[in-house]
Amino acid sequence: MVQVTLEPLKIPERLLMPTVFERAWTEPANRLKPRILLPAAFTGPAPILPGEHRVFMVFNRKGGAGKTTTTLELACAWAAMGYTVRVIDADPQDAGLSGWLEPVFPEGLSVENRRTLKDVLYEKVGLDEATYYTRYKNIYIVPSYEDCAVAEYDPAVSGERTLRRAIKRSEAPVDITIVDCPPKVGKLSTFTLAIGGKVIVPSQVSALDAKSNKSLRKTITDAQDEYDVEVVAAVLTAWDVTNIAKDVGNEMAEHYPGALVCPVRKTVDAKSAPGENKAIREFSRRSTTTRDFDQVGRMLVAPREEAAA
Repeated sequence: MVQVTLEPLKIPERLLMPTVFERAWTEPANRLKPRILLPAAFTGPAPILPGEHRVFMVFNRKGGAGKTTTTLELACAWAAMGYTVRVIDADPQDAGLSGWLEPVFPEGLSVENRRTLKDVLYEKVGLDEATYYTRYKNIYIVPSYEDCAVAEYDPAVSGERTLRRAIKRSEAPVDITIVDCPPKVGKLSTFTLAIGGKVIVPSQVSALDAKSNKSLRKTITDAQDEYDVEVVAAVLTAWDVTNIAKDVGNEMAEHYPGALVCPVRKTVDAKSAPGENKAIREFSRRSTTTRDFDQVGRMLVAPREEAAA
């Protein structure tokens, strides 16, 4: 297998979104400017030190919000920075992340011996045994498919901290774990939030997403009461110059005062890349969407070389 090495992007300063200590877009919708809204306490991203491990969960209870795209593009951005990233696909659908970022199983491994997140949830194997290479160097995946949905209803799967324990017991030299969470509230979403860590909330700038954000906020607030989770970023996917983009962005900034609010601009590349089984970053390095996700990734984690400086 020849893996694709994801190289750092060289983005001119003029093409980066401004970062501002503001918490709202106040200009008319037809004059909206993409910029990253910083929380008052923001001091800049920190690099991951040797032996350190960070967990990010990409969570929204509504489908179509951009969870899978956000998960994959941030994983690619961090791999290009020199980090080793493990992606956990906790959204059991065949058209999900495991169909886009396909696992590369060892040659000769029979289908019945391929381990998935379902096996981890049933505690048949540890996380490392269900982790596989992908087409990208330094990105690994724990896949899941439609049969994983049975865990939602099976009383045999009852330990809400199963995934948390599995990550802690992992011996793989992984710098970052990022979880693509399920699109509905249920047992699987509880298990992912119980992992604890940093939550990234993607929201498409649409009227339907705006309507769902109130219930989303309640779910996250309840999780903060139960588990060690922190919302670090709200990602506005398919961002464009509209009133709804302004309204959703301002609402997310109000709901999550300690989080970055990050537009990711809409492009055709974002819709075309999955059909080629490629990340947007590989499909079009110069895409505005690629640049925006790269900037978001660098706002959350500083590049590895900065740790050695």
